[in-house]
Amino acid sequence: MNSNIPKQIEGNQVDCRESIQLPSLYEAEQFYRETRSRLLDVNNWHRITKSPSAKFCIIDELETKHYRQVRINDFIRIDIPGPGLPSAGGFDWVQVEQIDEEKKTDWQRITLTLRPCADPTNDNPDTAHFYKKISTSTLVVEQKATDINLHFAGRNEVINKDNEQFSDNFRNFLIGLFAKMGISFPQWKALIQGLIEPACEEYEADEL
Repeated sequence: MNSNIPKQIEGNQVDCRESIQLPSLYEAEQFYRETRSRLLDVNNWHRITKSPSAKFCIIDELETKHYRQVRINDFIRIDIPGPGLPSAGGFDWVQVEQIDEEKKTDWQRITLTLRPCADPTNDNPDTAHFYKKISTSTLVVEQKATDINLHFAGRNEVINKDNEQFSDNFRNFLIGLFAKMGISFPQWKALIQGLIEPACEEYEADEL
C-alpha cells in the first residue's frame, strides 16, 4: 500500500491499474526509467493516450509555457473535451502537490499527486476545476524486481459548486456529473495504458 496516496474522506474514489512483467531485472529497471520520464512529461500526456483527450501543459503565473519535466508546485493548465470553465478562460487548473521518489534494492517508485487550484494567471481565488480542492489525482509508477506496476488513484472527488459565478457552478456540475458517471475514467486508464504500452508492444513483437 502506498501511504503517499491521499486518504479517502468523502466523495468519489477511482482506481485503475496496469502491470507488466519484464524478462530481466535490467530490462525492468531500464523500462522504469523510461516510464518515469514519460510520466513527468506532462505536456505530452495527450500524445500518450492516442485518442481525443484532455491536454495538459505546464504554465506559470505569467502565462509562460514551460517545455520541461514537471516539478513540485508547478501549475498545470488542462483543456478538457467539452465546455470550459468561464472564469478561467475555458480551462481547468491543478497544481503539483507531490513528487515523491523512493528506492531500495530491486524496488523503486515515483508518486505524482495533482490537486485542483485557482487559476494562477488572474486574481480570482475560486478553484478553477470541476472538482473541489479536497480532491486529488495521483499517478504511481513502481518497479518491483521484474514487475512494473502503474496505478491511478482519484481521491475525494467532490463536484465544485462553490465558485462565485453561477456559470462556473453550472458547468462544473455538468462536467463533474459526467466524471462521476465514469466519463473521466477512460482518460486516466488510457494514460496509464499509454505509459506501459511501449514495453507491451516490444515483448509482444518478440513473441511473434
